Formats: sequence, structure tokens, C-alpha cells
Amino acid sequence: MMRLALSLLCLAALSACSSAPELKRYEPALAAEFANEPAEASTGEPVTQFWRGFNDAQLDRLIAQSLQANTDLRIAAANLQEARALGRFADAQQLPTVGLAAGAARVRAQNDQGQPQTRRAYSAGFDVAWEADLFGRLSGEQRAAAAGVLAGEAGLRAAQLSLAAEVARNYFELRGLQEQLRVARASLETQEAALKLVLARQDAGRGTALDSERARALLQSTAASVPALETALLRSRYRLAVLSGQPPTALDQELSEVKPLPGLKTVALGGIGAPQDLLRRRPDVQAAEAQAAAAAARAGVARSDLFPRITLGGTLGQNASRLGDLGDGASYAYNLGAQLVWNLLDFGRIKAQIAAADARSEVALLSYERTVLGALEETEGALAGYSRSQQQAQHLFDAARAAERAAVIARERFGVGVSDFLAVLDAERELLSARDRLAQSQTAAATSLVGVYKALAGGWGG
Repeated sequence: MMRLALSLLCLAALSACSSAPELKRYEPALAAEFANEPAEASTGEPVTQFWRGFNDAQLDRLIAQSLQANTDLRIAAANLQEARALGRFADAQQLPTVGLAAGAARVRAQNDQGQPQTRRAYSAGFDVAWEADLFGRLSGEQRAAAAGVLAGEAGLRAAQLSLAAEVARNYFELRGLQEQLRVARASLETQEAALKLVLARQDAGRGTALDSERARALLQSTAASVPALETALLRSRYRLAVLSGQPPTALDQELSEVKPLPGLKTVALGGIGAPQDLLRRRPDVQAAEAQAAAAAARAGVARSDLFPRITLGGTLGQNASRLGDLGDGASYAYNLGAQLVWNLLDFGRIKAQIAAADARSEVALLSYERTVLGALEETEGALAGYSRSQQQAQHLFDAARAAERAAVIARERFGVGVSDFLAVLDAERELLSARDRLAQSQTAAATSLVGVYKALAGGWGG
């Protein structure tokens, strides 16, 4: 009895030694609010499906289609299916296995008198095996698989959020490029009219060849920007088509119509929450934490190899020398037993595997820490970019209006002979630049708002 008690105490001590290392959550010191929090933001949770606030039906359709057909999203869903299947496998490992076996054979061997004899042997029965999880190997694999499922679910949510933000960003860039192209073509028309006017004045002896060449140079410079804008526009269309799971040219007709960027004044930033809430909400942080938990569990599984594996099993069936005898009471047979397997001398193999598992666990933990810091950095940067892009767009809007008035004045002064054509060229060049910068800044303002909601993980969930 004393020997049995000592054995049980040793097994309990070994089992305690085989437990997985404890996962320490990374919790940096955080302020109550974001450093770059806009004045109009509230403390509530960010809205889900933020893109609907732009009131653009075409954008809504593109994102809905992308969430259904995007290949990256389907890959993330397939990875989640694999993780769930592995979770079911780990759960099943805790249960016994039951198999059915049947056999038939001809056996030649010496009988009791030492004479060679050939006979037939038939068998049928059930085999049962069950591993006793005394040292946490199976439960560790179960915890690792469960954490893998959580990581897969969070990874799918992260992919959905990133996809919605990517579609919205490319859509706004497409509309911005359309505006830049419209500005360039409108400027070309104005500059062509100016060139005709200068040439006519030169023919009438009231202008110079210098004015004509300057006007022609400005015209060609503006015309040179058109192919680059057209190329960028095509690339945006192709990107949106592929994001929605279609061939690159599938959306050419649908997106060829020129539409303006949505007005951002009607899209309120709304709630942004607190930094602590952000870390709870971000799916990439959730995935990194689950991956760290899985790695810690696998480190415990590696430690369990230091200890024996005990398997209980047996067979219940029938053995007979004639097929017709199967079923007779005399043919029934069984065996029950236990098997212990323990690597006593492996020249450091197991310890090396444990050291590798511990290192992988440390890597996963550091990756989790990096993801947390990256999430905070991305959010602060997105908030800073959002507020400043709004200010920049307003300044460039005022600058474009002033440049337009200056161009009108320059044309009028040139028309009455008060100033030379160089002033008109400078004013036209500045007007084109101001309108182009305004279109770019309006695009940046729209995409910066998308970046804020992506960083806040406010794009998916309801």
C-alpha cells in the first residue's frame, strides 16, 4: 500500500512538472484617450460597416461582393476550417479508439507431437485503445488546437476588415483620379484656346513667337500628365475587380462613369473608444494572443515527452480453426492490458525539442507584443493623419479658389494689354497645380477616414 501511495505521489509530481508555461498578457501602460483624438470624436465604440456612412451604393455593392468572392478571404475561411478540424481531432484524441478486425490464415507449424501440420485460423473481434493523459500531452494539444481556432476566427475577421478598407481606399483613389483627369482635360481645353488666341495675335502682329512657344510648352506639359493619370485609373479599376474576385477588366464598364468623391462633411467620425478598448477589439491583436497561447500549450506538449505514455487496451473477439465455428462459446477470447512507453536514454533529443518549443513560444509572445504596439502606432498615426488631412484639404480648397480668381484677372489684364502673356501662363500653371493638389488632398482626406476606421477595427461586425 505504501509503495502504491509513493507511486501516485511521483506521478502527480511529474504531471505538475509537465504543465505548459503560463502565458503572460502584454499590457502596456496606456492613457485614458488617444494622443491624437480629434475634438469631434466621442468615447463610444466605432461604427460597424463604416462605409455605409458615405451613402455610395456602388461602394456598398463592391464591398459586399468582395466579402463574398475575394480569394484572400476564402483562404482565411479555409484556414479557419482547417483549425476547427484540428480542434475536433484534438478533442477526439481524449477518447478511446475502437476498431473492428477480422482475419483468415493458413498456418503450418509443429503439433504437440512435433509433427508438421497445416491448419486454418480464423478470427474476428474488436480492438480498443485509450491513452491515459497523465502528463498533459493530450490536453496540451487540445488547448493548442482550441487557441488555433480562436486565432483562425480572429484572422478571418482581420481579413474582412482589411478587405473592406482596401476596397474603400481604392474606390476613393479611383474617384480622385477621375477628378484629377477631369481637371487636366479641362485645363487642356483652356490652354488650347489660349494657344489659338496667342497664335492669332502673333499673326496680327500683336504677339510674339516667345508667347506662342510658352503657351505651346504649357499645353504639352499638361497633356503629358494625362497618360499617367489614365494608367493609374486603369490600375485602380483592375485592383477593385480583383479584390471583388473578378478578372481585372470586369468592372471597366461599371466604373467608367465619372462620379465625384463623397462629401466628408456628412460622414461623422463618431466614436473611437479608448486605447484599452482598441486592444480588446482589434482582430489582429486577438489572433496574435491566441497564437501565443497555442505556442505556450505546444511547449507543454513537448515537456510531456519527458514522461511515460500509458496506454490501456484490449481485444474482445473469437478465434477458430473453422469459419463455421466462429460464434461458438468456446471460440470467444479476450485480452486486456496496459502498455508503458518511456524514453530513458535519447541523448538529448527530447530536451532539444523542448528548447525549440520554448523558443517558438517566446517568438509568438514577442510577436504578440509587437502586434499590440503596432496597433497603437497605426491608430495614433491614422488619427493624426485624419485631422491634418482635413485641414490640408480646406487650405488647398481656398488656394484653388484664389488661383482661379488670379487666372481670370491675368486673362483680363492680358486682353486689354496691361500685362504680357507670361503672367497668364504663370496663373494658368498655378491654377492647374492648385486644382490637382486639391483633388489629391480630397482623396487623401477620404482615405484617411478609411484608415481611421480600419485602425479602430470599426469596419466589421454587424
